[in-house]
Parts: sequence; structure tokens; C-alpha cells
Amino acid sequence: MDGTLLNRRAALALGGALAVQAPAAAQDATGASAGGVFEAYRRLINRHDFDLLERDVIAPEAVFVFSDRREQGVAAVRAGFERTWSILPDEVYEMTEPEWLIETSDAAVCTFRYRYRGTMADGRPLSGSGQGAHLFRRLDGRWRLALEQLTPDLNEQPS
Repeated sequence: MDGTLLNRRAALALGGALAVQAPAAAQDATGASAGGVFEAYRRLINRHDFDLLERDVIAPEAVFVFSDRREQGVAAVRAGFERTWSILPDEVYEMTEPEWLIETSDAAVCTFRYRYRGTMADGRPLSGSGQGAHLFRRLDGRWRLALEQLTPDLNEQPS
């Protein structure tokens, strides 16, 4: 596997255990929030079931930007996730240090650190970390992840 593919895998890194409170300004009338979608994403990503992510998290026109590619639309995002899950079938993702930068009634932005680890299909371990940003938008009354930008740590090589 080339480094581009491994960096791509790192770029899809999300999930974990740190609780984040929903931004107060991003609450909607039903009680759902950008922070709630953020938590759902972190909880669901490690289940490796894109149908759940599409149902509860990812906007239909979502854009995911990585160091080696850009994916636009839920079909392209799905293909990327399923490809990487085939490479790291036991992946585990964690997100830490979330910081909510913008919180309005229709949009919210947070930054975070991510870390991933797993075993490649050929038995080799793989891990790495980086930083990311999410843009959440309220679409048709429901909060959804509209943009994800992930960047691997520049001083760390995937192991």
C-alpha cells in the first residue's frame, strides 16, 4: 500500500469517547443540536455502518476534504468510507480537544484532534493522528455534517 492510501485512511479518522456538550446557540426546536450530531458521528463511526451515518449524521451534499482528495456528495463519501473500512476492518477512532468556534441558529463549526488505530487486512498494525474541522448546518430542521476537513499531523508518520 502506498502512503497516499494510508494518509487517506487517516483522513477518515473520526469517532471516540470524549463527551462534548451541544453548543447552546445551535439548539433547534426539537432539542437536536450540532453537538448532538457530532456525538452521534463519534459513536456511530466505529460501527462501520454507513447507512447509520447517512441517516443520522452526514448531509446529502456533504464535502469531505483530505490531504489527497476531495469527496462531494453522500455517494462519494460512502465509497471512501467503505473502501477504508476494507483496509482497516477493526479500526477504532477517538476525537479529543473539541473546540466550538462558531455557534449560530443554522451553522456551527468545531475543531478537534483525532487518533486512529487498527490492523490492516494483511495483519500489519496502522495508527496515526491529526486535526480536523467540522461545519454543521441545519437543513430542513435537522442538524447535519456538511463539511469535514482532516489533516494528518505533519511530524508523525502512520505506523
